[in-house]
Amino acid sequence: MINKDITNIVATSGVFTLTLSEVNGILVGSRVDVGGLPTSAWNTTNVQITAVNATNKTIQYSHGNFTIASQEVWGQVHVQTTWATIADVEDYLGFTAAGSDLDYLTICVDAANDKSWVWRASAGYYDHPNISPGTNAKLGVILLAGMLYRQKGSVDGFQSYQDMSINASTGNYGEVKKLLGVNRAQVG
Repeated sequence: MINKDITNIVATSGVFTLTLSEVNGILVGSRVDVGGLPTSAWNTTNVQITAVNATNKTIQYSHGNFTIASQEVWGQVHVQTTWATIADVEDYLGFTAAGSDLDYLTICVDAANDKSWVWRASAGYYDHPNISPGTNAKLGVILLAGMLYRQKGSVDGFQSYQDMSINASTGNYGEVKKLLGVNRAQVG
């Protein structure tokens, strides 16, 4: 989860060019959320970056059909972590989500990706949000997203239809954290 400050905006026929405080960590193809801009219609989620210019510190993407004169603004670009996809988690869960289930699964996958990145960053790792540091981290994200999805509608932990209460959570955060390489001595 990388956030960048926006300092300038310009758009021509829906092609937005944002000048950022810096563009480190953003690649062509990265998915980003743009928010905090003065006109709410300019804000967007889940857009794909089509160009990055490290010299000018600009990124480009398409959104709507806006034409905006160059102007100073303040906003933020959030680079989404995409180590595991919805399709990966659907394979793990054993079904293809649709409708409101897909909406909720999307939130769970996004949260698992972001949380995994934060856990690894807190442990001293310097990972790119769009490139999984390995299959172990990707599997950790998939397991975490699956656990979050399965907890839908539960007060605490995975829902059970047993007559007897389940005292221990069936989610295994310990295994997820082992796969992500966190909860141990600082690296580096």
